Amino acid sequence: MLLARSAPATDDTVSLPASLLVGEGYYYKCFQHPTAAHYCIKVLLPHHHPVRFRRCVNYFKALHRRGIYLDHITVFHGLINTSLGKGAVFEMVLDDDMRVSKSLGHYLALNDKRFNAWVIREIESLKQILHEHWIAGYDLNPSNILVKRLGFDEFRLVVVGGIGHNQSFPLASYSRVCARKKIINAWNLGYQQWYAAYPSVLRRLKPYLVV
Repeated sequence: MLLARSAPATDDTVSLPASLLVGEGYYYKCFQHPTAAHYCIKVLLPHHHPVRFRRCVNYFKALHRRGIYLDHITVFHGLINTSLGKGAVFEMVLDDDMRVSKSLGHYLALNDKRFNAWVIREIESLKQILHEHWIAGYDLNPSNILVKRLGFDEFRLVVVGGIGHNQSFPLASYSRVCARKKIINAWNLGYQQWYAAYPSVLRRLKPYLVV
């Protein structure tokens, strides 16, 4: 999907008060953009080395160079200066009512059989999309995937974290073979741990078949 709007550009430092926080992971905090609600800003938590942030940004730049714009991957819009350091601007994932989409973990915790049946099919489809477009992913756990509501009983999975790699020499950014190997290894090694809290779903998820 090509972008429908451009992220606001500014040379000023953008203030990110706690009231704008929409999520926090192991590496990043995510804030809603203070002047453009369709965008969010990710900043690295202070106890992590900035090299991780640079590698994440460089990987999304590599996806742009390859012309990768997918409905299932959050879109990167560049860097800005914030009150918490350098920030990466991404498209905000919003439901049809303009509220921030909830995580896959939120929905799985409801243990709704109908939703679980749908999401198993969607996760398998997402795995194939990542493999087809050789998009490296290292952590596809339920907190790194949002469920975007498109309308009544219509949803889409969108990956907002865990995309890229942590290599000093980024072969996965340029090599189809290397990128596919990384996504296969990451999923096959990690998915049982990532989805262990949801046994009814875990039992039906499959590893990548290594050929």
